[in-house]
Amino acid sequence: MSFRYRFCHRTRFKVINPLLLFFSIFFLLNCTKQPDEETARSGQMTLSVDRQLVDIARIQTDMFSCYYPEAHIKCMPVSSTNSLKLLLEHSVRAALIEGQPDSAEDSLFAKQKLSLRREPIARDAIVCIVNSRNSAKTISLEELDSLFFARKKKGMTPIIEDDYRLHSLFAASIGKKRTNLSAWRCSSNTELIMRVSVDSNAVGLLFSSSLDRGLNDIEPNSAKKPHNTRVLPLSRKSGRAPAYLPTQQHIFEGNYPLVTTLYYVYYPGDALAAGFGAWLGREGQKAFERSFFAPCKLVERTIILK
Repeated sequence: MSFRYRFCHRTRFKVINPLLLFFSIFFLLNCTKQPDEETARSGQMTLSVDRQLVDIARIQTDMFSCYYPEAHIKCMPVSSTNSLKLLLEHSVRAALIEGQPDSAEDSLFAKQKLSLRREPIARDAIVCIVNSRNSAKTISLEELDSLFFARKKKGMTPIIEDDYRLHSLFAASIGKKRTNLSAWRCSSNTELIMRVSVDSNAVGLLFSSSLDRGLNDIEPNSAKKPHNTRVLPLSRKSGRAPAYLPTQQHIFEGNYPLVTTLYYVYYPGDALAAGFGAWLGREGQKAFERSFFAPCKLVERTIILK
């Protein structure tokens, strides 16, 4: 082998080896490159939602994504027994629930030494509906106590939607235990509404948000539309105490006796979950105000004087 050939051969390898090293490093860096870090206004996450709240939750997540296109939040409607369970299992990163977690739910998080942030974001109500042929004009908390917790019903048929959180919140407001509830249970809001619509003795209890969603689900597809149901005004005591309908104003001002609070629950330190929570407490209040929910605080308005 000539000197010239050996020199060229060695020179070629001296050039190629650095090039191979450069491309290898470039390839590895691109293969192991991490996605952009999430922020309060970017990233993806799943939100578990008590099923009666799914409509307002989707409105809020859509609005949030319109303002912040790099943020994508998926709503997962579930029964109230599963909304916090999914958060506990880290299957979702936040939850939208009706009412505070009860002691059993809190103990599950405490047992695993997991801390949560819980932000009140809006108000809902528990409502009482009857058939239009029912003679009752109003009803009181005392009468609901007798009707839904006593064994003798005096000709009335109490019906309640089979929802864990509804039972817990209603029982707590009456000062009773959830396990003492004595009423027919319907598996869905639509089933409850339809039963009340055909039974003049029925008294149905469900969330106002559940009633609204149930009526929307029934009317477009049902040959027998439940127009013969109505919501009863509710008073704190029997007799001449004032009774109120669950309007947004009466809910916000605390006049209606069975008001519930919507909570947004998430783990501290989760940037996107915290960002969406901050949105719900500020800009999101406008969406609650435009719905039948009551916002947690008055929406600020700017008046420009010319």
